[in-house]
Formats: sequence, C-alpha cells, structure tokens
Amino acid sequence: MALSPPYVAVADGRTITENVVRALAVVAGAFLFAGVFSALGAALLGVNVDNGLDASSTPAALYAAVNAISFVGFILSGVAYLRLRDDRSLVHLRRPRPSDLGWAVVGLVGILLGSLVMGAVVDVLSALAETLFGVTVESGQNSIITQGRENPVLFLYMVPVALFFVGPAEELVFRGVVQGLLRRAFGVVPGVAFASLLFGLGHYLAISSGSAWTYILTAGALGLVLGAVYEYTESIAVPALAHGLWNAGLFVVNYYVATTALTMPGG
Repeated sequence: MALSPPYVAVADGRTITENVVRALAVVAGAFLFAGVFSALGAALLGVNVDNGLDASSTPAALYAAVNAISFVGFILSGVAYLRLRDDRSLVHLRRPRPSDLGWAVVGLVGILLGSLVMGAVVDVLSALAETLFGVTVESGQNSIITQGRENPVLFLYMVPVALFFVGPAEELVFRGVVQGLLRRAFGVVPGVAFASLLFGLGHYLAISSGSAWTYILTAGALGLVLGAVYEYTESIAVPALAHGLWNAGLFVVNYYVATTALTMPGG
C-alpha cells in the first residue's frame, strides 16, 4: 500500500491531450448531470427553483433531498465514463480493510491541518491585498452554510447527504476518474495536484458570498489531502469516507454554533 511510481512522468503529447480533454469533459459532464438531476428532483418534489434552490422558501428536508438527487448526477457521470470507455481499472477500488477506517481518520486530520494552514495563508494574502491595493478581502462562504445559518435544521438534514452522496460522488469524479486520467498523463504527484486544482475550481459554483479565490484555495488544499490518501490506500472508499465525515462534521459544528451563543473563529 503506497504511492505507485512513476511519481512524476510526462506521457507523449497525444496521451496528455486525450487524458486532459477527457478529465475536463468528465468534470463538465458531472456538473451538467447534477444540474439536470437537480431540476428533475425539484420538479418531482414540487420545489420551486425558478430563482435557484433557496432554503428560506424550501422546507429543509426537501432542500436536502434535491441536493442529494443532484449528486446522483455526479455519480452517473463518473460511472458512465467508466462504462463507456470500458476502463473500470482507472478507479482504485478494493475490498474494505479494517485499516481503512484509520486512514479515513488520518485524512480527516490532514484536512483539518490543511484548512488551518490554508486559512493562515489566506489571512496573509488578504492582509497584503488590503495593504498594497486597499482591497478588503472576505473569505468565500458556501451557499449551504450561509442558508443553514438562517435555518439551522438544514444542517442536520445535510449530514446524511454529505456522508452518502457528496463524499462518494465528488471522490468518484475528482479522485477516481479525473485524478486517474491526469495520473496517466503526468504521473502521480502532478496528477494529484492538477486534480486538486480542478476540484478547487469546481467549488466556485458553491460560493454565495465573499472572495471566490479564498474558497477555491481552501477546497484545493482539501483535494490535495484526499488525493494523497487515495493514492496511498489505493481505495476510493477511503477518501470518500473522509470527505463525507469532514462535510458532515462541518454541518454538525455549524448547527451547534447556530443554535447557541457561540461564534465560529473569525466570525
């Protein structure tokens, strides 16, 4: 169980082009399918999304259900690519081991440390931007977090969505298929880095307020940790579990904060 060489290797130009184009197509397809499934789910559940999915006008349970359905589209995109290309070996998947839970915890700790480090980096860059250009930088906020603070029970409904839909879906697409394709083009280390960059950029659509680059950097750092854990354990289930637990933990913490007199650091 370890990172498989070559750690850095550049394939021929045609292989690089094909794999990069395919990776970008899978990401685009995932978001397209997610949008279609979100609209279908909203229609089936009678949720009005003319002005976007809004927690203030949608019952929390239905809001969470539409989110879950949208990530079915993400899963479908990844599975469709693997089946159409008949390339299931692209994604590392094996029988679960007892040690996988421990590695998921390692991933959680890594994400926490990564987010703390990236938070410090963002603070330094924000201070520089304000000093040099007089620009005030506010950290980007996820739309679900923003809306959940107005309706805290939404956080509780989002916990199972994070565990059973968000974590598995995003890891299948970004770590499984996309990182796998980029690994073939550039090797393990660049593959992890480029997949994490796409993962960070993919979160641009989730931002409701603040500076986008701050949220993208933080999401990218999370991707680096998950990508490394995936390559080391050679099981997509491990980063999927770590990712789901991280998001679920954020929802639980935000619920507690929103329903007590506590405030989040920096908030």
